[in-house]
Amino acid sequence: MKYFVLLCDGMADYRIPQLDDRTIIEYANIPNMDYLAKNGSCGKIHTVPEGMYPGSDICNLSVFGYDPRKYYTGRSPLEAASKGIDLDDNDMSFRCNIVTYSENYSKMDDFSGEHVSQETAEKIIRVLNKEFKNEGFEFYSGVGYRNLMIVRNCDYNLTSTPPHDIMGKYISDYLPVGRGAEKLKAVMKRANEIIANMESENANGIWLWGEGRKPLLDSFQKLYGVSGSVVAAVDLIKGIGKFAGLDVIDVPGATGFIDTNFEGKAKYAVNSLKNKDYVFVHVEAPDEAGHMGSVEEKINAVENIDKIMLPVIMDGLSNFDDFRILLTPDHPTPISLKTHVADPVPAIIYGSNVKKDENVYFSEFIKPSFDINDGYKIADYFINKSII
Repeated sequence: MKYFVLLCDGMADYRIPQLDDRTIIEYANIPNMDYLAKNGSCGKIHTVPEGMYPGSDICNLSVFGYDPRKYYTGRSPLEAASKGIDLDDNDMSFRCNIVTYSENYSKMDDFSGEHVSQETAEKIIRVLNKEFKNEGFEFYSGVGYRNLMIVRNCDYNLTSTPPHDIMGKYISDYLPVGRGAEKLKAVMKRANEIIANMESENANGIWLWGEGRKPLLDSFQKLYGVSGSVVAAVDLIKGIGKFAGLDVIDVPGATGFIDTNFEGKAKYAVNSLKNKDYVFVHVEAPDEAGHMGSVEEKINAVENIDKIMLPVIMDGLSNFDDFRILLTPDHPTPISLKTHVADPVPAIIYGSNVKKDENVYFSEFIKPSFDINDGYKIADYFINKSII
C-alpha cells in the first residue's frame, strides 16, 4: 500500500459574504477534490489539543501522527533541524521574521516584510550576524522572510506572539515576556535600526517568536511501520520530517508562497513512492493568502492545487495496485481574521478499501464519516485501519 498525504495549509475558512456566503473551498472550482469527496470517505480532524495554540507546528505534528502534548517543544527548533543546525540542551531557537512596521516601529504592518525577496532577506541576515556575532546571537537564513536566531547556553523562560496574529496592531502589548525577554527586545530594537538604514525593499525590522528547545521525535517508521518522505518548501515541515526520520525532498522552485512549483512538488512526491511507502506533501500557499486577507489569491491557491497537483498525483498513483490519499488542511486561516483558528478541519480519504459515503462535494460542512478528536490519531487511522 502507498500512502499520500496532501496537506493544504490553512485552506479551510468561514463563509464569506462576497462569495454568496460560501467558503473558499465551496466557491473554488475544484472538480478533482470533489471527485475524491464523492468517491471516498469524508470526515473531520481536531488537530489542536485543548489549550494549545493553533500554529502550523502543532497542527502539522498532529497530521503527521505525533501527539503535540507529548512531543512539542516549540516551533523554531523544528525549523532549525531542517537547516542542519545542532542544538544543545541549553540552547534556544527562535523564528526571526523579517517584517514591516509603521508609525515609528510601533505597529505591525506586515509579518513578511511584504514578502521580502530571498536576496534581500539573506543580505539582512548577513548584516545582523556581523553585528551580533560576539554577543551570543546567531542568525540563519531561511526561505524569504522566514529566518532563525539561535541563542547558545541560555536560561530563558519566556513567551512570544506570532507576528501574523497582530497584523495592523500596535506591538506594545505583544512583545516577548518572561526571563530573557528584555534581551530579545533589545536585539529587535537594534536590528530594526540597522535594517532601516539598509536598502531592504519594504522590510524595516525583525520579530522574534516561536521559541523552543531541542525536541526528540520517535521514528515515523517505528510508530507506523512504513518508510516515507516529506516534500515541502518551509523549514518547519522539513524539520519535522528530519526529526521523524523521513527523507526530505527539495523541489526546485518550491517557494512556500503562491508562486510555488505546484507541479514539481506533485511529481517529486509521486516519484518518491517508487522507493518509499508514504509521502507527506505540504502546500503553504492557501495559508499565505489567508494571512494576506486575499480572497482572490486564496481561491487561486486552492484551484492550483486542484488543477495542477491532483491530476499529477492521481495519474502517478494509478501505477500502484493499492494506494490511499489523505487530503486535509492543518487548520483554518479565515480571510476575515487573517490568522489561524482551532476549529476542526475537513478531510478526505480516498483509495483502496475506502468506502464511499454520502458527500458529493468537498466542504467544511461535510457530513463526517469519521471524526478524529485526538488529531494525531489520524495517521494510525489512515495507515493501519484495514477498511475506512
